[in-house]
Formats: sequence, C-alpha cells, structure tokens
Amino acid sequence: QPELGKPKRNCYPLPGPDFTFGMYMHKRDGGVSEAIGHWDSVKAKPHKRVMPRDFVAMGRGAVEQGCTTAREFALYYKFKDIRCKDKGILSYGCKIPAGITFGMPPRPATPFFDVIQHRYKELWMEEQRARTAVQHVVKKKVGILGQVRENRTTFLRTHPLPVKEESFWHPRRFEKVQTPH
Repeated sequence: QPELGKPKRNCYPLPGPDFTFGMYMHKRDGGVSEAIGHWDSVKAKPHKRVMPRDFVAMGRGAVEQGCTTAREFALYYKFKDIRCKDKGILSYGCKIPAGITFGMPPRPATPFFDVIQHRYKELWMEEQRARTAVQHVVKKKVGILGQVRENRTTFLRTHPLPVKEESFWHPRRFEKVQTPH
C-alpha cells in the first residue's frame, strides 16, 4: 500500500548520485565550464575511401577467361575484385589540385584596336557582299536551268477552266404557265 498523501512509487530503484544519464562522450565530456571556456576542435582522421567495384572491367576479364555461365561469373567476381580507379578530383574530403579552375573558360578579350578601326564593320560588309554575290549566281543558275516549277495558281492562269454553258431546260410544269400580255 502507498503511504498516505504520497504517490505510489514505481518498482525500479534509482541509480546512485555518480550515475550519468545518457551517452558518455569520452573526448568531449568536461561539463558546462569546459564547453563555455574551451572550443573543442576535433581533428579529422585520415579517411581511406573504399572505391566501388568496377563491374565493367571484371565482366571484360571474365569473358576473356572464358566464363559463360552466371556461376562462373560469380566465382570470377569473388576471386578477382577489381575496384574503380580513384580520380581524386571533386570527391568528398579530397584535396583539390592547385591551379584548377571550375566552370566555363572566359571568352577572349576583344582587341580594342580593331574596335577603333571599325574592323568588325568591314568584315561584316565583306560577308554581305559575298552573300549577295552567291545569291546573284544562284539566280542566274535558276534562270539558265529553266523556269520555276509551276504551282496550281500559275497553271490555272495559263490554262483557264472551261466556261459552263448555261442550259435553258426547265421542268414541264413551268412550260404550261401562260404569261400575261
């Protein structure tokens, strides 16, 4: 029975005063004073990455060795473990080589001397002259080779449709009607 005026106790005994609740951190457990007074910087451990298996190279090697069934391929993969080569660039936590530049290269600078002398205008004018000369030659070739293909409009202009003759035939019931004089 619980004591009078007190809640019912649970049946678990509480640990002693030297017990720490939660997870004990071996490196960082120094209390509040150490957390406020000292910045604890953790040194990064050298991390050796395990590269994924290169199944393309392993499959090529298995075919060269004469493997044909799935069991033979599995045995070859078990004994010949070929890994992908580590490129070392842009992998997480790696050192980037000095002198590498990411992104698109900048376009070359415009020579200012050519801008002052209107060199680009002259180049454009030469291109336009060459284009008109080519168009003139093409027009001459079209004139020499023959006329332009006829479409429906040009055909109908040269060959008009025959005019329908008006028929004077009327039904008999209209023939009997007499016209007033």
